[in-house]
Amino acid sequence: MRVLRNLGLFFYAMIEDKIIIQGELGCFHEEAALKYFGRNGQEFIPSISFSELARNLDKRSFEAMAIMAIENSIAGSILQNYRILREHKFKVVGEVYLRIRHNLMALPGQTRSDIKEVHSHPMALNQCLDFLRDKPMKMVESEDTALSAKRIRENQIAGMAAIASKRAAEIYNLDILDEGIETSKVNYTRFFILNGSQHEIIDRGFNKASIFLTVLDAHGRLLNVLESISNHRINMTKLQSYPVLGELKKYYFHLDLEFDEEDQFYNCMKELKERTESLEILGTYQKAEIDD
Repeated sequence: MRVLRNLGLFFYAMIEDKIIIQGELGCFHEEAALKYFGRNGQEFIPSISFSELARNLDKRSFEAMAIMAIENSIAGSILQNYRILREHKFKVVGEVYLRIRHNLMALPGQTRSDIKEVHSHPMALNQCLDFLRDKPMKMVESEDTALSAKRIRENQIAGMAAIASKRAAEIYNLDILDEGIETSKVNYTRFFILNGSQHEIIDRGFNKASIFLTVLDAHGRLLNVLESISNHRINMTKLQSYPVLGELKKYYFHLDLEFDEEDQFYNCMKELKERTESLEILGTYQKAEIDD
């Protein structure tokens, strides 16, 4: 058994060498991955969209992991990603919170008065509106924060700025004209660390879990689920619903649960199986700390 576990840990270390991210190098997904995994010489595999990230993880399940944003403290839940997790049967093996800091950057030698356009992801632009409101800059939406920075460098575009991370400025050799231009300083994104569905997960100990469930459309059924969780002294930190495609008045519920002992969780799951129409454990992992 020890040999099998050591082989499993070796395999786990191997797939941690390649991390699939949503966005270009220098995006917040890469920054979050570096915070979670450390700077260990990983290869980052960019994906232009969350759907592409999912396809890449399906194809490279035995050689890579992925990191995917799931919610932001300002913008809220990213609903499409809950559906992606369930439909692709990805396993959540960790989480990390990243403080989002937006920065205005341009080619070296440019000043703020030179800037006529600012490009970034629409969410980043919206989160910097107080800063941008009185500036004579046209806001232009793009697919990705870091990609906006990359295009400025590759095409040597004067008069254009990007809003992106400090890491993007470092990678693409841009000058930061203004730091921390986000309106709210309480701006955190939560990311899931994902494995594909084709291999078993090594149990490293856990105090948090993510699950999906459905209940019959009848009086008190969801309340029974919540009561069961409370009776097992488990803290529910997330309850997110979204419709089941093709069915009226039927919903999937995603729950994040925190607990002190693993047995609390397993005993609760046994009880919930009797109180739900369907139940799926999306993953068990260590709760992440929120820091600056």
